[in-house]
Amino acid sequence: MAASNSQWIRKLSLVAADQNGRGIDLGNFRVRFEVRRGDTESPNTLVATIYNLSAQTSNKVGGEYSNITLQAGYENGSYGTLFVGNVKWTERGKENSTDTFLRIGAGDGDEAYNFSVCNTTLAAGASAQDIMNAMTNAFVKQGVDKAEDLDKFVGVIPPETLARGKVLFGMARSHMRDWAQKNGFRWSIQNEKLVLVPVRGYRQREAVVISSTTGMIGIPTANQNGVSVRCLMNPLIEVGCLIKIEQGDINTLTVQQQGFRYQGLNVSAPTTKEGFYRVLVAEHTGDTRGQEWYTDITCLAVDISATASESVAVPG
Repeated sequence: MAASNSQWIRKLSLVAADQNGRGIDLGNFRVRFEVRRGDTESPNTLVATIYNLSAQTSNKVGGEYSNITLQAGYENGSYGTLFVGNVKWTERGKENSTDTFLRIGAGDGDEAYNFSVCNTTLAAGASAQDIMNAMTNAFVKQGVDKAEDLDKFVGVIPPETLARGKVLFGMARSHMRDWAQKNGFRWSIQNEKLVLVPVRGYRQREAVVISSTTGMIGIPTANQNGVSVRCLMNPLIEVGCLIKIEQGDINTLTVQQQGFRYQGLNVSAPTTKEGFYRVLVAEHTGDTRGQEWYTDITCLAVDISATASESVAVPG
């Protein structure tokens, strides 16, 4: 399927930097990468392999240079950040007799996820918003910022207040998990920013159109996990936001010949004629000297006629 004329000259930047922002851009070398981003609380990951670095530069990555920022896209089209995080491990070696490699594994907000601690007391009358702010501040102290739409997400936090004082002590991720489950949200860290999305809602951003003219590859498929679609690399696709799949013929799976009880049972996730879907998972794979330059998406149908916080169809 044809892609837009703006999706053919690749562009990539892979910056390894120290705590003060000083570092080096490795984008001029051959780089292979896999970025896995989802709306789960576990940190997103990057695995990148860089070829034929000097020993001096290679040894700095993961040591002096512990911060990683990956940007990718196109010279004359969409270009943006795919991953921001910290180096967790490195591997050095030879792929053959002439080519050396440095492979790095990084986590998005990994240090904040593992080390953010709540240690505060809330007075009687504190709201769910106050509790969320206290937990958010614990993450901010460990280098994770608030997403721009954190206070503008679709959905309403329940208005109940505390009947008595409450002590918040312990891992911030545990308190955030309990708060999200109680109040109907999912939380995650995306490019070192804390994101909250209603379980049945979405982040209010302009929907990214996925079609044959914008780089869609193959036919979308509805399965038990959601609707899966592959397209050419697109940094505009973000977890929790909307995409619009214009092509209506999504493949679906229906169980047949499994006994009378299950005859004709639809085991695919719901689809929508309007074509709007919320992104659950966005996985980016690329190779600056190879074929791969893709974004793989798993998403859920959105009913745009419903209220925004109750618009996502959950697979049955």
